Amino acid sequence: MGLRKKTFLYSIVLAVIMIAFVIGYFVLMLPSLYVDYVMDSNLESVKEIQTGYMEERSYDNLTVKNPSSVFTLEVPNAGDEVYIAGKYFKLTLTVKNEELQALLDQSRTMMGAADSLGQEENADDFTAFFEQWQDKCREIFGEQSLFAEDAPIAVSLERKEQNDGQTYRDEYYKMHMMSGDAVVYEGGVSDGKYSYTTYIAVGRTTDAFIITAFPTMTPQMEEITPVVMGSLPMIIAVIFLVVMISSGFFSGKIVNPIIRLANHAESAGLAERFEPDEFMLVSDSGDEIGALARNLHELYGKLRENYGELERKNRLLEEENERQEVFLRASSHQLKTPIAAALLLVEGMINEVGKYKDAKTYLPEVKKQLLSMRKIVEDILYLNYRAENLQQEEVAVDALVRELTENYAVQAENKGLRVTVAGDGVVSADREILKRIIDNLLSNAIQYTPKQRAIAIEISSKAVCIINYGVTIEEKLLPNVLEPFVSSDGGGKGKGLGLYVAAYYSRLMGYELKIDNIENGVQAVLSFDRRS
Repeated sequence: MGLRKKTFLYSIVLAVIMIAFVIGYFVLMLPSLYVDYVMDSNLESVKEIQTGYMEERSYDNLTVKNPSSVFTLEVPNAGDEVYIAGKYFKLTLTVKNEELQALLDQSRTMMGAADSLGQEENADDFTAFFEQWQDKCREIFGEQSLFAEDAPIAVSLERKEQNDGQTYRDEYYKMHMMSGDAVVYEGGVSDGKYSYTTYIAVGRTTDAFIITAFPTMTPQMEEITPVVMGSLPMIIAVIFLVVMISSGFFSGKIVNPIIRLANHAESAGLAERFEPDEFMLVSDSGDEIGALARNLHELYGKLRENYGELERKNRLLEEENERQEVFLRASSHQLKTPIAAALLLVEGMINEVGKYKDAKTYLPEVKKQLLSMRKIVEDILYLNYRAENLQQEEVAVDALVRELTENYAVQAENKGLRVTVAGDGVVSADREILKRIIDNLLSNAIQYTPKQRAIAIEISSKAVCIINYGVTIEEKLLPNVLEPFVSSDGGGKGKGLGLYVAAYYSRLMGYELKIDNIENGVQAVLSFDRRS
């Protein structure tokens, strides 16, 4: 899944969580919080009304919720009068019945003790007393009219006039049709702080009119606002916490792989040997980061291959530079002898010294020296050319060795050396380069083998082995015997190039040349197959 889809999915999940939280809050928590708030508000309203009425003994300056249904009962400490006061009225009840008066005096006595008010242990006494009141009232008022002249209680009503009609305002009226023969009238007013709505339903049956009145107090936005505002800190904290946790988890899923890739890239820049497979540890995701890791893996793999190839070419260049330097020194050394001889002959002829006066006799000698120098230069140029332009062909190694041994037959005969050639073999190689390698080995063997000794040459398709008996290489020189100018013969200047040249061309052809001491001799093995 791509990062765009992951981000979109994360946004959807986060939105669903937020919606679920908000819905859960409004469905499960807000109603209970609102009920608790209304109940606390009603309790405070009752306390304010009770405190205000106890001070003013009037509702004139009190703010009352639903004033049409709120009233206060006032029982004086003495006398036969009891008062019921509301926002718009005041009732005076005069007790004329002796039994009711006795109950009233008893209630004054029970409430007279201030310490008894509000104590739970007196609740049973008050309950029993109120039940007694109820029973007595049923008995007294059961068969008598409250408005008869001999009624046990006299009632007088005092109506409260409102201040210039400002108590209620914003009046409105609506009518709602019901099915059948019924209609609902809706009327509402407001006192500036609370709104009141009264529904009056009127219906007609075949034998009567049915009227139902239903007064209500309309909830105000101001009532729910404190509940919401009180919940805002919790809502904000929960939303912030959910967003922080979700964002931390989501950003970790995106940023951590990028950090790992950056660390791997930094390690790759600092380490000499870096394993590009480390990038594959981050490539398991199917998004753009995984694609980046796979591309980095391929890139660093190719860079590693190119770096290895570059190192190999650098080594070849170093070897080539070293070879060029050695060849330059060797060529200079080889050219010194014919140049010195030619100069000596020419100078003798010019100065007509001794036998050199006969120029016709010694000019051919000068020519011979010059031809020798040309041959040396041509050989060097040809070998350089062949090194850069290898020509592979099938070469019969035994025939090439026999050809070279015939070239050294005179030198071998003069030293009394016995040269034997055994075996045969065919190998794919550049014939001239292979000839130069074997020629250097054979020349080295004939040069360093003592007189009256033997040289054994064994040939196969995998290797050529040349053993010269009666000589060994000093142990301290053996590890460096293939390096230039390393020789056990300290007499000749410029010695020790033959084995170096042979080793160089062996590496160029992909061969392996080893020089080792054996029992009473030195063994040179030219392996055509490095695995052998």
